[in-house]
Amino acid sequence: MMPKKRLLLYLLSLGFFQSIQAQELLVVDSLIQLLPKTTEDTARARLYKAIVDQSVEQPDKALHYANLGMKHVNKMAWAKGIGIFNGLIGRIYSDQGAYTKAKPYLIAELKVHQKNRDLFNIASSQITLGTLYLRQGQYSKALEEYLAALKTAEKSGQTTLLPVIYNNISTLYSEQNHFNKSLPYSRKALALYREIGDTLGIATTYSGIANQFQLKTDTLQAIRYYQKALKVFQTIDAPIKIAEVYQNQALLIKPLKPRLQLQLNAQSIWDQTYPAFKLSITNLGNIGWSFLDSAKLSKNGKKLALEQATYYHRRATDLANAAKDEGNQHFLLSLKAELEAAKGNYAPAFQAMYTYHAQHDSIFSQESKNKLAEAESNFFLEKKDAEIAIQKLTISNQRKIQWAFALGSLLLVLIAFLFYRLSLIRRKSNQQLQALNQSLDLANRQKAQLLAVLSHDLRHPLSNLIGLLHLQKNAPDLLTPELASQNQARITSNTEMLLENLENMLLWSKEQMNRASVEPQEVAVTELFDRLKLTFSTQDQIWAFDCPADFKIHSDPNYLWIVLQNLSSNASKAVKNQNDGKIIWKAWSEGHQKCLSITDNGPGFPAHLLSGSVLPQKEILLSGFGLQVVHDFAQKLGIALHFENAPEGGACVVLKMQ
Repeated sequence: MMPKKRLLLYLLSLGFFQSIQAQELLVVDSLIQLLPKTTEDTARARLYKAIVDQSVEQPDKALHYANLGMKHVNKMAWAKGIGIFNGLIGRIYSDQGAYTKAKPYLIAELKVHQKNRDLFNIASSQITLGTLYLRQGQYSKALEEYLAALKTAEKSGQTTLLPVIYNNISTLYSEQNHFNKSLPYSRKALALYREIGDTLGIATTYSGIANQFQLKTDTLQAIRYYQKALKVFQTIDAPIKIAEVYQNQALLIKPLKPRLQLQLNAQSIWDQTYPAFKLSITNLGNIGWSFLDSAKLSKNGKKLALEQATYYHRRATDLANAAKDEGNQHFLLSLKAELEAAKGNYAPAFQAMYTYHAQHDSIFSQESKNKLAEAESNFFLEKKDAEIAIQKLTISNQRKIQWAFALGSLLLVLIAFLFYRLSLIRRKSNQQLQALNQSLDLANRQKAQLLAVLSHDLRHPLSNLIGLLHLQKNAPDLLTPELASQNQARITSNTEMLLENLENMLLWSKEQMNRASVEPQEVAVTELFDRLKLTFSTQDQIWAFDCPADFKIHSDPNYLWIVLQNLSSNASKAVKNQNDGKIIWKAWSEGHQKCLSITDNGPGFPAHLLSGSVLPQKEILLSGFGLQVVHDFAQKLGIALHFENAPEGGACVVLKMQ
């Protein structure tokens, strides 16, 4: 007697299968047609996601548009979108069983949402990752991810995710036959779905509980929950779900009439939706089995029952052959063998039975078939030495061709790598050349600016000196002895200033060439202030110095003197046209930091140069060669310069050093 295979496990494994309606296929096409018209980036990204969501039963198409969406959001640099499309691609691969490909995408999705602190999507990603581990049979890792998702969902108050997590944990325990743990989680999910009012979730949970009772062989409870699920599915008009429940429920019922009625109800739905769908073909075969059972039980109605069984068998076979559905083709051979035997057609029955077992051996006993082939090969080995020699020669030639192909492929790979390497080198060289060109352009601009500063700072004292000398030479009688003495003092002062600028320029040039070295030592600030007092004693301004007697600074005295001297010179210039010009130097300590300041009562710094940004500060430093020297030497000595206007008027420069 042929075994009556009803594909029970196959049907159960598709208990939660989500089918797309014919209307949804039209929706996908209409969404794809909108792509060329959608130019706004965010709207286009959402359109890609909608196409992927609607193409759930067309994985190749879904993967294609998910990859297009990933490229689009990467171009946008939209972090959340990158996370979402990583998750979509990972789910598609996971549903196809390509777990190795799926895992990096799902982990990438989780990392993006964690970086964005998006708790809802973090929990969703953890659920998906847990499902991947569950499908791989890594139950410990799956449970860890589900519990992490549970913690995240509870923390964020995402109550809609809690029943999903509970159902997944229930599935995990159910697969290990721990029904005492799986059923409580299903009941928790059911309670939450009822609280939320999610009718589809309620029905799905009912169906899951029914599956668990069916695995426990508790037929009454399984039927009870299938009936509950069926009632809800009928309420929300989910025909595909209804058909699946009918099929699963029918396998639990022994009486022929109610079993057949459920199968016919399911087939009515399949005929109106997807008559060529895999479950529809299986159900047609099961209906044929039911009519065959009816023929065996009823002598009066045997002929009609056999005609009905033959009709459903023929329909199922035609659909299975058209779809090249090998699983259902093999299943239907067993029905054909029993059916032909019941009709008394023993030759076709025997042929069907023989084909069934041949396919069964091919599908399920490949290892045994390989052993028979090996024994047969050994049996003819001694009689076919010549043929084997020819075969060896052929194999040898094939190997040579394979080696040649492998070497050619390797050569192509090497050439491609060389081109890639050359492109990288060229790109790096171009970047370096661009950087050098930018540095050269910056140096040229700084050179032009420095020459303008030098021209101003050297020309001014020279023009003053030449003017005084011409006045003394051409009109000496215009000068009284007192004015002549003053002019002589000015000539001496301008000459000394010019010499001082030249010395500063030479020292600065030496420092720019990294030839000058800093030699720090203890410097008495009072000595520097005395030297400043002596240097600017011929000026008309009032000079004041405030410094503790034993105040010392650890620095290079020569560089520090140049900084102080140039700051003093600029302050003197700022108040030269004022009768009450006053310049004050101060020294004090702030903790471990030593501070110096110079304050004048001149016009002060322009307000726009004291905004606090770096560029205005640089504008101050580049206003004269002396201040350029101050900037460079202060930087070399580790001195921080702060520019500000004094509250009572005038400019103030503070020098802070460790």
